[in-house]
Amino acid sequence: MRCYVCGGEMKKVKKDVETTWKGRTILFRGMDVWVCGSCGEEAYEPEDVRLMQGLVQGTLNKPEYPEVMNVEEVADLLRVSNQTVYNLVKSGKLPATKIGREWRFSRTKILELLEGETAAEKETYLAARKAIIYGASE
Repeated sequence: MRCYVCGGEMKKVKKDVETTWKGRTILFRGMDVWVCGSCGEEAYEPEDVRLMQGLVQGTLNKPEYPEVMNVEEVADLLRVSNQTVYNLVKSGKLPATKIGREWRFSRTKILELLEGETAAEKETYLAARKAIIYGASE
């Protein structure tokens, strides 16, 4: 492959590539890079560039949810439909407060739910479940 800057010969090498975008620096380790032996110019395979761009944009475009969230934001956070959020509220599985005609949710409480139950809650559930199983088998 010829260098597009000076016309020198380019060789493919493995190299760590550091890129900065919107003030953040990201390091990609072990990338295949074409390097010119004459001028040092670097070139990348198109699929590698697309991969790096996708990873950088995906990392930096992560939405920041407010502390008080609406139905759409909760649905997006949980990756479910709005109707699923309404169903979870109705069943009491999702804590919410109705303000006027709209539901509002605490981001902190939603994230706590995603992290799971505490050890004590799990033990209580397992103990109750064990009793039910034993009661059913007797």
